[in-house]
Amino acid sequence: MEIKRILSGIDFGKETEKVLAYSAFFAKIFNASLDLIYVIDYLVTPPMYLESYIKDESKEAQVKLNNIKKSLSESEINIQTKILTGRLQESFKKALKDSQADLVILGFAHHPLRRSSSEKLIKSLKVPMLVVKGKEVRHISFEDILIKKILCPYDFSGISEKALIEASKLASIFGSELDVIHVLPEFISNKRIYKKIRYDEIVKPLYEGTINNISEILNKNKIIANSFVYEGEPSEKIVLHAKRKEIDLIVIGARGLGLIKGLLIGSVTDSVLKKSDCPVLVIH
Repeated sequence: MEIKRILSGIDFGKETEKVLAYSAFFAKIFNASLDLIYVIDYLVTPPMYLESYIKDESKEAQVKLNNIKKSLSESEINIQTKILTGRLQESFKKALKDSQADLVILGFAHHPLRRSSSEKLIKSLKVPMLVVKGKEVRHISFEDILIKKILCPYDFSGISEKALIEASKLASIFGSELDVIHVLPEFISNKRIYKKIRYDEIVKPLYEGTINNISEILNKNKIIANSFVYEGEPSEKIVLHAKRKEIDLIVIGARGLGLIKGLLIGSVTDSVLKKSDCPVLVIH
């Protein structure tokens, strides 16, 4: 993945400082320009009496954007800022088209009863997207960020192989350790079990065969990585591995091999985004 231009969406909420830190970090690492946008989100054209409020919000946002630009001026990052008014998804699509960005960086929020703004954008924008997750912190800068361990879930689909290749490139750039995991759904092994055959005699060859197949993929792409195979619910095993191994970044395909086809974001990727404690890079 060649990153020359980054588009970062901020809302001045609690995740903004973290989003800015990762945006500046990737901009510095890849020597990329950074476009910061703030969207004044209106579902419909606002009535005339709201224009004064929109102007006030725009002025306030511009002051904050100027302060951000000033604070990052010493980092020698080429930063542009823009304020857009309108529907969130259309505004981002327009900004993405205008900027020709190679990477979008967003914060994340999840609401149990409805899709949040960030979830809508993640599902609608078909571009590599870094979704900033993690514990809430008071102060963080790009100088504090370290990506020592990267995790890439792999399910033998074309998009997961693309994600694996990108994860390997990032591991090389960051000097990171790379873990590759495949999760065997429980029903795959269970349906192969017969009364007269022991469980271990079925599952062990399945594990060994999967590890060998992963090794072939790694060798084919000249990738150095640690391989792991688990059995269970994929998103739970991915998140559990990330927590246990203190992973700094998950790189995952937008949609792999699943039961439901045609979704913009697969169910496993969607679940990982909601449950992960570390940033997730979604590859389309």
